[in-house]
Formats: sequence, structure tokens, C-alpha cells
Amino acid sequence: MSDAPTDDLAPTSSSGGRVWRDPRSIAVLGCGAAMPGEAIGTAELLNRIEDRFEVKVKRRGAMLAERLGINFRHICRDFLSRRERPRPGDSNPEIAARAIQGALNAAGLAVNDLAYLIGHTATPASLIPSNIAMVADILRFRGPHLELRQACTGFANALVVAQGLLSAPGAGPIAIVGSETGSVYFDPDASVDDEQLVNLVQMGDGAAAIILAPACQSQRGVISHVFFGQIGVGRSPGLMTRAGGSSNPFIEEGWVRFEHDFRKVRSSGPELFSMGAMTAESMGVGIGSVDRLLPHQANGKMAELAECHFGFERRRVFVNADRVGNTGSAAIWIALHELRPEMKHGQRVLVLGAEATKFMFGGFHYVHG
Repeated sequence: MSDAPTDDLAPTSSSGGRVWRDPRSIAVLGCGAAMPGEAIGTAELLNRIEDRFEVKVKRRGAMLAERLGINFRHICRDFLSRRERPRPGDSNPEIAARAIQGALNAAGLAVNDLAYLIGHTATPASLIPSNIAMVADILRFRGPHLELRQACTGFANALVVAQGLLSAPGAGPIAIVGSETGSVYFDPDASVDDEQLVNLVQMGDGAAAIILAPACQSQRGVISHVFFGQIGVGRSPGLMTRAGGSSNPFIEEGWVRFEHDFRKVRSSGPELFSMGAMTAESMGVGIGSVDRLLPHQANGKMAELAECHFGFERRRVFVNADRVGNTGSAAIWIALHELRPEMKHGQRVLVLGAEATKFMFGGFHYVHG
């Protein structure tokens, strides 16, 4: 297999499309995660919403959470009022900085040992300056940085960039961090609406980071076979915010919130995971050749779904969404951070990410060191 990245035609669905693929290896030096506040159970969350805001959500919310298999999540706010910023210390840049520091500690590095800092999030603290610029301020990082405005597959595009940067002569370590604080977009008074109630019980906040280096520098783990593609052309978004950008800067209803077409998302999920698995297979990393499968943590029943869809034993599918919810851009890195201590030397993981905003997929192959 060629050492150069390709954008050959990948196996196609009915939508067709081209996929970026890069088989080159990069080393994992360390991972870290940061979750805002204590985990809050579904019953406690629904009780808080119903008691404080006098909306009837307990019964329907509990049914939805059970169907999704999500029992706990971390959130950056306390739901003491409708309009609520993250609590002090749990803003998006703050939890991202804590995650990076944890990864640096695991790698035995100082922040200014990094050559580059890459962030990806769908819920930045502000449109400008970038979230990652604020992270750099907190960490006192004096090097270059960039940010991707992307949700659940931000990890894959960040790896595409990192593989290119790490191919430069003399490249130093690179940190990638995914972070979300989307609970600030949940309007408790709107929780009687199905899509808003799904958001409330399904999603969680959090951040996780990974430190990467050229493959020759570490035996702690290796990432390779990175890919990214999309099937969203011509499709309306599955998840979006209508207000806040330059095309719609005015918030007529006084509230920016997620609009979540969960039925469309549910029907498109199998296609996205199939595209990811087919692309990995085309790169020589089939589902049958790995020890573990790490899918996007859309819900707590991903193991059962993967067994049904791929015939992959559910006991070998890593799932943490039941404990942390769907953390969007942070989900894959949080899951990998939790999975690595369970792994033995040489074990292999296939990561399959999927994103509902405009129906994107991406992934990579990880071998534990």
C-alpha cells in the first residue's frame, strides 16, 4: 500500500462520493479527558427540570432515555434558570485545556513541547476569537493553533491535518482536543417538544485530548488508516442551529438552540457506519480483522446495534454513552481515553465515526502499544 494519502473513489452508496484516505502511521504519546461537574442521572435531571420549570417531562423523558440507553451524563450548567452560561471553570475552553493538560501529563510533556495545537468543537465559547485561541491562553501555549468547527467527526479531519503536519521534517508533538458544552442550548421550557427532550436526555458535555508524534517516537500506541468522507450533499441537516451565524445573526425568539431531526438521524446512521466500514475494508482494515470496535457514541445501545448491523460481537464493542451521553466532537477521544487502559499490547481497534449535521463519516485504526 502506498505511503502517500489518496482521495481515490471509495466504495459508494447510492449517494456516491469521494473519500480522503491516509494509511500512514502516527504515534500516540498520551490521552486525557475532562468532564464538567459530577455525573447526573436521568431521573435526577428530569426531576430538576420538572420541579424548577414546571414542565411535565419525567415520564416521557425517562422512556426516551431508556430507549437510548443513556443513564448518566455530565453537563456544564446547573439548570437553575432558562438562560444559563457554563458554571465557572466548566466553559468550553476551560474543559478543553484540562483535557490537554491531562494528555500532556500522560505523555510526560510540557505544553510548550507541542509544535501545534488543533481543536474541534461545534459549541465554541465565541465565534471569534476561536475557542482554541482561548485554550492556548489558559495553557500559556505560545505556538501555532487551528480550529475546526465540526461535531462528531471532527476527530477524523483533525487527524487528516495532523498526519500532514507530522510528515514535516523534524516535526514535534501535536495535541488534538475535541470539546463540547452544548447543554447551554437546551431550553428547559421547550423540553415538552420531542426533539428538545431527546437533546436533553441524549447529549452530554465533555472534552478529551490526544498527543501525537511521528510514528518512530513511541510504542504507546499507533494510529493509522485515517479516512473521512460525506454523503450530505443535497440533504437537509440532521442537527443544526439556525441562528448565530452571519446569514442569521438575529435571534428572534431570544434563544439559540439545537434543532434535531432525530428521525432522519436514526434512518441515516446505518448508511454512515456502512460507508465507514467499507472504506476501512478498502484500506485493508476490515471489521473482521480487529479485536475491538469503537463506534461514535450516539447512544448507549451501540453495541447491540453494531452486532445487528455488522455481526460483530457486542462484548467487543466499546460503549460509554450510557455513562456520559453523546458528547459530539469529544466522543471518540473520550471513548479512546477510557478504552486504552483495558487493552493489551498489540490489540487492534477500528474507530467508526458518524456525524448527523451534514452526514459525514470518518475513522482510523489504532494498535495499542
